[in-house]
Amino acid sequence: MNRELKKEQTRIRIKEAALSLFAELGYEQTSVESIAKQAGVAKGTFFNYFSSKDELICDLQAIFALNEVAKLKDKPGPLVPRLQLLLFQIVKQFELSKPLTRALFQAMLGSAKALDNHNSMLTTLKEALLPLIAEGQENGEFRRDMPAEMMAQQAFQAYFGTLFVWSMEESEDSLDTRMAITFELFFKGIAVQ
Repeated sequence: MNRELKKEQTRIRIKEAALSLFAELGYEQTSVESIAKQAGVAKGTFFNYFSSKDELICDLQAIFALNEVAKLKDKPGPLVPRLQLLLFQIVKQFELSKPLTRALFQAMLGSAKALDNHNSMLTTLKEALLPLIAEGQENGEFRRDMPAEMMAQQAFQAYFGTLFVWSMEESEDSLDTRMAITFELFFKGIAVQ
């Protein structure tokens, strides 16, 4: 078996094990040891692929988002409700507590490698979103006076900005409520006036 293929299969097994355990036990109760055991790898092998459990969940979120964006491409109807549903699904799929969210930001910003990985995932996600935004511009839902790249960048800033501020505040607002408000305003801002 090709070495690169074997490495990719191991990475996939680790991700699948993590998703299964996160769903069963929750993120906080799932240890790296239990993920490695379920994936059939040594704990040290886990760290060959991910620097931490936090880095792993960031990777899982990006993959989930990419898969959901791909599903939107061929569906008929207005884009805004479909994109709002996508955001809701992302928030619900990975229910984040405030301490976990802060830990995720620390993981993302903690090393050059983690930041590069995160930025690479965002670039891939942006490339998947651009055709949808262009479609929204063509069908008259989104403004044409802003480039699609700028709208995608603003969407990322709205998402991560909301996540960051929410994670630091004392308020009891749920993340899904906060994201819904943020993106209602975002979509009004990019809508055709």
